[in-house]
Formats: sequence, structure tokens, C-alpha cells
Amino acid sequence: MKFVSAFLAIVSATMAVGSLPAGAQDGSNYTNVSVNDPSPSNISRNAIETSANSTVPKGTKMYVTTLRVNATSNNFCAATLITPKHLLTGGACVGADIRLASIGSHYKNGKGGEQMKVVAILSHPNISENSQYSYDFVVLELQKPSSFKPIPLAGVDESDIKVGDVVTKLGWYNTGGEGQDAYELQRADVQLISNEECSKQTFVDESMMCSRPVGNQSSCTGDYRGPLIVERPEGDVLVGMVSWGADCRKRGYPSYYSRIPVGRNWIDSIVRGECFHK
Repeated sequence: MKFVSAFLAIVSATMAVGSLPAGAQDGSNYTNVSVNDPSPSNISRNAIETSANSTVPKGTKMYVTTLRVNATSNNFCAATLITPKHLLTGGACVGADIRLASIGSHYKNGKGGEQMKVVAILSHPNISENSQYSYDFVVLELQKPSSFKPIPLAGVDESDIKVGDVVTKLGWYNTGGEGQDAYELQRADVQLISNEECSKQTFVDESMMCSRPVGNQSSCTGDYRGPLIVERPEGDVLVGMVSWGADCRKRGYPSYYSRIPVGRNWIDSIVRGECFHK
């Protein structure tokens, strides 16, 4: 079983090891997280170039989360609130030193949001350790429930995903293509393309999905593991997570995402059950 480990140790006696969680099997894809002794992250992030007027209205999209070492450090990855006590992110993020999640903040520095300690990590048993990010689903457990409303996940039947649909990715993206991130939460609309079309550029499998820019926008990776959503009258639905893509200056190249319907059954089994050590 392949596990992208956060290499973190448990420090509290109140978090003594009990039975392994569903999906953890021998425990090799499960990590308890210390919330002390933070160290710097070496996660690299690509940016996204957005169009004008792409700032998300304050007080909306409160499920968007940033991961950081401590309250004063820079965010190095994004995540999404999927239950009051669980976040969804990707494997490269847990290769860093996740200690804190800033939930519901409109700002890149986490100001005004909930600062929640991350206490445990569980990665998909089929997660890939190569550069293609296959089955790149990681669930994080929070120390206590968030007061913000989680976003529902796309259904296993893929009824929320249709080739040609315009969907939206969210994050604190680069707004000028020169490495300067936005201070406020940004959005960029992209159009879903088929995996067959996407595979003309590079390898994709059933756990991935792709998009191309809408109109004259250029679109690249964005905040790693930032949410890709469908906006419905009844509320947003999480259909993917930003994975990887071309440099922002290379127009016409697709962006790549983890495909939520493929990971849905595993995610549900984790968040519904005795998922983490007590």
C-alpha cells in the first residue's frame, strides 16, 4: 500500500492508539499529527492567471480552507471542508508539516477564519507516489468541528460532471502571471473536457479529469488541491480538486484535477466510520 506520509508523531497521551480506522488496514496510510514543534514546508505551488473582477464575494465559499504550519505561516496548500470535522486535500500536501487549517477565511493569511488543529491524516489506499497524482485523495481530521457549512460531494454516478460544462476553481491565485498571489479569494471559470481529449497532451486515468480555459483566460494549476465546483441554485457541489497543469504562459494546455466521483465511496467510508485513532 502506498502512503504519502506526513512524517509526524503523536504527542498527546489522550490520543493513544486504538483500533485502526476503516481503510487503514496495516496503518501504513494513516498518520497521527502532532500540533506542536512546527517546521517549514517545502511544498511548491503554481499560480493561476485570472480575469478581472474574479474576486469571490466575502462571506461566500466558506468551505475553502488553507493548510499551514502555524497561525503566522504562509499557506502551502488548499483543502475543502467536506464534513464539520473533515477536510479533503491531496498527497503532496501531507508531505509537508500540516499543523493548522484556516477555514472560512476570505483572505490568504487566514484572517477572520477558524484556526483548527489537524490531528490525523488518512490517504487513499491506491494513491500514487509518481508525478501523475493518481487516486490523489487525502482526508484530514480536525481536532473539533467547524461551524462553517461543508460542501457536498459529487455523486458516484457522475451526474454532476458533464463534458462541456463550465465549472469554477477557487483559490488565492496569481492575478498577474508574475508570482504575486491575490490577498482575497479568487475564482476562475474553466470548461470540462473529456479524458480522451486530455490524454492527447499527457497520461490521465479514471481518477483524473481535465479542463481548458474559458474565453481568453489563461488557466494553470492554481492552489494545489483547491476546490473545483459546480454552482447550483441549491448550493455548490465539489466535483474535483486542483492537481497539476501547464505553466500559465502556455495557452491551450489543459489543467488536471482529482475526480471526486471516483473517490466518493472511499471518502464516505472514512468520514462515516471510526476513521481515526482515538
